Amino acid sequence: MIYTDFLELSNSENPMFVNYVLLSLFLGQRRNNILSMRWSDIDFAQGRVHFADTKNGEPLTVPLTVQAQELLLNMYNNRTSDKWVLPSSTSATGHYQEPKTAWKGLLNRAGITNLRIHDLRRTMGSYQAISGTSELIIGRSLGHKSLTATQIYARLSDDPVRESMQRGTNLIMGFVESEDNK
Repeated sequence: MIYTDFLELSNSENPMFVNYVLLSLFLGQRRNNILSMRWSDIDFAQGRVHFADTKNGEPLTVPLTVQAQELLLNMYNNRTSDKWVLPSSTSATGHYQEPKTAWKGLLNRAGITNLRIHDLRRTMGSYQAISGTSELIIGRSLGHKSLTATQIYARLSDDPVRESMQRGTNLIMGFVESEDNK
């Protein structure tokens, strides 16, 4: 999402949806993980959230970014449920359910077509790859079981590869000293 899309998001009349989108972006987790988050899953002292029931069947603990922790602390201080992070008084589960209608409204206001809710998760993985993060780290943050599932993000930008190659070339050419020679 670009800055103007965030402005459209902030104009939403549904704060639960806004929090859902931001948590999805900041945590890079699947829709059901975000929707079913419980306050007991969050360890504010350690700065992490634990997802016991994931799509791949394995529990996952994810560190919280500063933005995610600030958002969650604000939500916690203004909570309406002692159980659910995203509560709903109208759903059978007690937590916020499928945000499809709010999602479609956001896309319409922002003039965006062909963007899926799952793309929020992909955004985290993509930007991690673009910033030069290793596939192993990206896979761990997204809860992938295999490196193959993560490799799609690594092909998005040549910049991290180019930067790494440039650092190597600079060392070869003697433009900079290696850490070992300092």
